Amino acid sequence: MHFAKLNPRAIALGLGTLLLTACSLGGSSGNTAGASSTDVTVWTAWGGAELKAYRDVLAPFEASTGIKVHLTTNRDSNNQIANGIAAGTDLPDIAPGPTDPVQLKSWVSKTALKPLESFLDMSAYTSGTYPALTTPPAGQSDDPYIGVIGGKHYLMMVKTQVKGLFWYNKKVFTGTAPTTFDQMLAINPSQYGAQKLFCAAFESGTASGWPASDQIDNIIMRQNDATFYTNWIQGKVKFSDPQIKLGYQTFLKEVSSANVYGGTNTVLSTNFQKGGDPLFKTPAGCLFLEQATFISGIITQTNPGVKAGTDFDYFAHPSMGVTADDGNVNGFYDNFSMYNDTPAARKLMQYMATAPAQQIWANDGGTLGAIKSLTYTDPVFKRAADIANGAKNLLVTAGDFMPSDMQAAFWKSLLDVTNNPGSLDSVLQHLDAVQKAAYTTS
Repeated sequence: MHFAKLNPRAIALGLGTLLLTACSLGGSSGNTAGASSTDVTVWTAWGGAELKAYRDVLAPFEASTGIKVHLTTNRDSNNQIANGIAAGTDLPDIAPGPTDPVQLKSWVSKTALKPLESFLDMSAYTSGTYPALTTPPAGQSDDPYIGVIGGKHYLMMVKTQVKGLFWYNKKVFTGTAPTTFDQMLAINPSQYGAQKLFCAAFESGTASGWPASDQIDNIIMRQNDATFYTNWIQGKVKFSDPQIKLGYQTFLKEVSSANVYGGTNTVLSTNFQKGGDPLFKTPAGCLFLEQATFISGIITQTNPGVKAGTDFDYFAHPSMGVTADDGNVNGFYDNFSMYNDTPAARKLMQYMATAPAQQIWANDGGTLGAIKSLTYTDPVFKRAADIANGAKNLLVTAGDFMPSDMQAAFWKSLLDVTNNPGSLDSVLQHLDAVQKAAYTTS
C-alpha cells in the first residue's frame, strides 16, 4: 500500500491525559546528553488557518510540559535542510521530511533523519495509523513513498487528505451519484439547469498544472493496477505507453469544450481556489468539480453562507470500469521528521503521534488526521475517513514523487493538451525524452 502527498476550533483536553498518552507512545531512549529539554525548533510550510490549527495542537503540549516550541513557517525548508546537510550547519529539530525517494535515502544514509523506532512505540503507532501510511506492500521491507527505509520509519504521519472527489451543489445536482466514469459522462447538465458537466481550474502560479495531474492520476490508477501506477511514477513505464495515453485521452474528455465550463481559456487561467465558484452561480456553471478534501474549506471561504453537507457535497471517484482497481484511492499526507535527537524533540514527536493531539487538528477542520480512531463532526471528513480506511491501496500523487524536471514537464503537458488536444502524440513523445534524461540524472 502507498499513500500520496500537501481550520479553526480547538478542543479542551486534560493536561494529565495528554502527558499520559504522549508518554505511552515513548520508545527507547538514546543518548541525548547536553541536548535541550526545554526548547525545540520546528519548521513547517503551513500558514493561515493551517498554522493556527497547528498552534492549537501545540498549546496544550507547551502548557503541560513547559517546553517552548520555536515555530517557523518555512516554505523552502526542503532546500534549506539539503543545504544544511551538505554544509554541516545547524538543522531544525523537527521539520517535514523529503518526499523525493532519492533524497530521502540520501538523508537517511547521512543519518540526518532519526528513525521513529528510536523514540516511538512502533506497535502503538502502526496499529493506530492508517495502514497505508506506515506499512510497505506485502513482501517488502521498504517503501520510500511513506518513508520506510531499511525496515525503519523516518516520516511520522500526522495528517492526510483524500483526492479524486467530485463536488456538487446539492440544490443543483439532485440525481444519484454515478458509479462509473461513463455514467458520469452520460449525464446531461441541462437536465439540472447547469451549463456544463465539469468545472476545472489549473492555474497555480509556478505550480500551474498540478490540479490537472491530480485528475489524470485518479484516472490512471483506476484504469490499471497499483504496480503499474507505481512503476510509472518510478520511470519504468513510458508516457507513450498505450495505457498512459489512454489516461490522457480520458482526461481530455473532462476538459473538452463540450464538457467544461468556460472553455479552455477559463480552465487554464482560473486559480484552483476559484474552481468551485461556478457551482453556485445562477444558473449553475457546472455540475461537478474534481478536487481533494481540502477544497471544502476553500469553497466555504469563497462562497459565504454555504455549508458543507447542507449546500454542497461530493461522491468518490467513479469506477473506470476495471473492478479490481476500484479500491485504489489517491491522497497525500503531512509528516514530520526529527533531525536533532533531543529530549524536547522526542517529547514533541511523541505527543504529535497521539490521538488527543491529532483530534485537535480534526476538530479544527479542513483535514483528516493520520490516526484511524479520530472522530469527525464535519460530514466531509467523516465520509473521507471511511474512504481512506476502506481503500485497498492509498496511492501517492504521481507528479509529487517524480524528479523535478519530470514533474515540471508532466504538469506542463497537461496544460498543453488541454489547450490543444491534437498535440497529444507529440507531447507524449517529448515526455518520453524528458523521462529518459530525468531518471538517468536523478
